[in-house]
Amino acid sequence: MGLFGGKTKATSCFFCSADVEKSRLMAHYSVHLIEVEDNNGQQAYTFTCPRCGTMDQAWGGGRPNPLSNATSAVAVHLMDRHSIPLP
Repeated sequence: MGLFGGKTKATSCFFCSADVEKSRLMAHYSVHLIEVEDNNGQQAYTFTCPRCGTMDQAWGGGRPNPLSNATSAVAVHLMDRHSIPLP
């Protein structure tokens, strides 16, 4: 239930079509990340877009929180390539 008793806003995940509260969409994107090693041997993440296929890049390598960095990369990809607004 939303603030002041209203309904929470839900949206459908681009990747799996699950209904997700908009406020939890960024956290949900993290379940679609694939852990890999970057060119420097550090933990990083990539993902497979249902339309574009598996990305040939990895995000988060060498960052303090690689999972957060990669989750943001998912949102930017969706905005840039598929015109899906940032959550």
